[in-house]
Amino acid sequence: MLGFPGEMSEISRVLLLHQFVVTFGLVGIIGYVVNIARADQTAKMLGWPGGPFQVKYGFSQVGLGVMGIMAIWFQGNFWVGVLVTMYIYGLSGLWSHTYVMIKNRKADGDSIGNLIMDVVYQAFITVLSILAGGIWVMS
Repeated sequence: MLGFPGEMSEISRVLLLHQFVVTFGLVGIIGYVVNIARADQTAKMLGWPGGPFQVKYGFSQVGLGVMGIMAIWFQGNFWVGVLVTMYIYGLSGLWSHTYVMIKNRKADGDSIGNLIMDVVYQAFITVLSILAGGIWVMS
């Protein structure tokens, strides 16, 4: 293939790095905007009370974004740290989406879709990390 790596491990590595940089990078930017710059509007839209926690959450999301972007230059064991952080972030999404669905007693398509994506995405990045090879190695 012209311009594309042919080995599954290299393809998986590129796709995983893309997830780190783009997905986490975007999470960081969006997290900043919605939780710090537009805190009141976001709280109102979610139907949750606003407060200083949003600023803290926004900065934690910026941290996730920076970590994802740093994966361009730092690989090896650093990628394990990024993956574990992504897993924890994914679990928080699974918990909060489940909580909202139970609280609202409403299992609509969006809620079910969020739950499925919370699980499927974690499986996807795990498979990529295994296929890429050399990531889950103790040094």
